[in-house]
Amino acid sequence: MARLTRQEILKEDRFMLVVDRIRHFFIKHRIQLSWGLAFAGAGGLLAIAFFFYSAQQEEQSKDELAMALTTYHAPISQAAKSKTPGVDVRVTFATSARKYEQALVELREVITRYGTRSAGKIATYFAGLCLHQLDRNPEAIKQLKPLSRETSDFGALALAALARIYEDSLDLAKATDAYEQLVDRDALTTPGETTAMHLALLYERQDKNKEAVEIYEKIIKNFPDSSFSSQAEQRLKKITP
Repeated sequence: MARLTRQEILKEDRFMLVVDRIRHFFIKHRIQLSWGLAFAGAGGLLAIAFFFYSAQQEEQSKDELAMALTTYHAPISQAAKSKTPGVDVRVTFATSARKYEQALVELREVITRYGTRSAGKIATYFAGLCLHQLDRNPEAIKQLKPLSRETSDFGALALAALARIYEDSLDLAKATDAYEQLVDRDALTTPGETTAMHLALLYERQDKNKEAVEIYEKIIKNFPDSSFSSQAEQRLKKITP
């Protein structure tokens, strides 16, 4: 008789756990379901089963994402280098490269399983950051671009990450384009005054003083109580006659 691998056993156990929970759900709510079926027929039963299973998947996706982010935020420790007994090496790494490589593996597993869910989109964002930290910028851009096209907050996060990658790569034209999109979106995930200030400074670096002046004036007008307002005034004095 063939022996199941640990991964196969875990998959089987997870599936059986979901089946068991669905069974208990139906037993507990059998009266309500009976009335529902009287009106909706078998389709109603399938819809309820799907809803319950989807809720279970949502919770599972959050748990797996949390584990991957624990790795992403893990500290670098000398204890991991010396392999000190008793140290939890899962959340402690000898080098940042090892940490981001392991986090990338875990995040991609979340993306594969839950790519269309919120957890999958957050994992996509952090996977792009991992690739950037590992100096694999072409892969990071490829990872983030599809998500950056969304008009959601997830898309704004991905677009902000792309802007930083382009800037770090000295591709100022693409960085500027990304920041322009962020300013237009005015997403809550990317504070307006911070993004606008960065965009204006990028314009200056490319000798586009006219565009920079317009942005600085908007910062002063729209964010008068922000610390960026005084910075914008100082920049205006330097670049205007």
